[in-house]
Amino acid sequence: MTRSSNPRDSIPQTTRDSQALISSGTQEPHDRVTVSSIPISHEAKTLRRSVVLDVPAAWLDTLLITSNTLPVEEGEASVVDAIIDTLAALLPDWGVGACLVDTVAGGGGEQKVSKVVPPGEEHRSVGVDPARLFPGYVHERVYDVEGNAAGTTLHIASDDPATTDSRAPANLLMLRAAQVMQRGLIQARKYAIAESAASDLRKLNSHMVQAEKLASLGQIAAGVVHELNNPLTSIVAYTDYLSRRAQARGDADDLERLRRVNESAGRMLRFTRDLVTYARPSSESPVAVSVQTVVDRALAFCEHVLDEAGAKVERRYAAQLPEVEGMPEQLAQVFVNLVTNACHAMPAGNGRLVVTTRVEGGTVFVLVEDNGHGISRENLPHVFAPFFTTKTDGKGTGLGLSIVKNILEGHGGDIHAEAVTPTGTRFVLKIPARVR
Repeated sequence: MTRSSNPRDSIPQTTRDSQALISSGTQEPHDRVTVSSIPISHEAKTLRRSVVLDVPAAWLDTLLITSNTLPVEEGEASVVDAIIDTLAALLPDWGVGACLVDTVAGGGGEQKVSKVVPPGEEHRSVGVDPARLFPGYVHERVYDVEGNAAGTTLHIASDDPATTDSRAPANLLMLRAAQVMQRGLIQARKYAIAESAASDLRKLNSHMVQAEKLASLGQIAAGVVHELNNPLTSIVAYTDYLSRRAQARGDADDLERLRRVNESAGRMLRFTRDLVTYARPSSESPVAVSVQTVVDRALAFCEHVLDEAGAKVERRYAAQLPEVEGMPEQLAQVFVNLVTNACHAMPAGNGRLVVTTRVEGGTVFVLVEDNGHGISRENLPHVFAPFFTTKTDGKGTGLGLSIVKNILEGHGGDIHAEAVTPTGTRFVLKIPARVR
């Protein structure tokens, strides 16, 4: 037997039309059976006795073996293929097939067809009746798998009038096959959900290990920075002393050199002190915080990243901005993450970062806007979800913006992202102003 279409391929137009007509009831095949609707009644008991009497034992044995070896770990389509292949082997003179409606996350209800026709009868897959999976056969019977809750159906077709006989061995076999398919699809979905959960757990464990490494590295760096503070303090003090002596001698060249040394050493000293403050565990109780001071500190932390991106920073600070109540170290981390993300998205050598602050009512607003490649509108609602990232492998963990949102919510604030025209992204932060 040859498969007339790959079960994993998209459905041909005629088949899609067929399924639409079957679903809408515009045109029904000759017979349609809903497997899960068969009641436990005298008729059902008689049907069960008929299975024992009328279905060959070899068929039931083969179906039983198939039911116990279904490749549920390979997905719903593989389960359907396995059952169709078994039925095609048992019913070599009949056309058998299935229409699977993929309901797994990401499937979007897409239909996939798997069908097998007898050798030399491939022309039977094409006909004038668009309401059939096998339009070239006189008779076709449809079995609704899972009570048609998902739309998945099992099909059998032939020119034999026995196709319409509910007591015919082939139809009794198909009833059982539909039940096996139903259980197989349920197990395949459970396996997919479990595998997804396990994958998320592995990612979480990996990120936790990485976070531990970064935490240890941060402690080491803080210790090194602390040791650098003393010599830097000495450099600043001695350059101040030498600058006064050079000024007294009127040596302009030496005075300029010392001024540059003093300025660089002072800058390093401020950076190391801020870095130690940033690395220190957060205070147990919040304090009054100047948001603009925190932003400036974060920009100092990210100066090397801004330089690498060739980015220019524009500060549009409000003249009278009230303080907020919070933890400076955590708020600094918020802006470090946002500035770093912006730099990664900016065009090389032509980046622009605009930080705007304002107050409305009792809320302090901070807008961080860049001219990077932007975030697509379909991704905007997901950017704060854990592990979601649009960066290439190795460039991001997908936790940065999730951490930002958690910190702001811990301060009673919020954040959302907006697309900027023509390119770029704007993050809008809201933090309650401190009540005096």
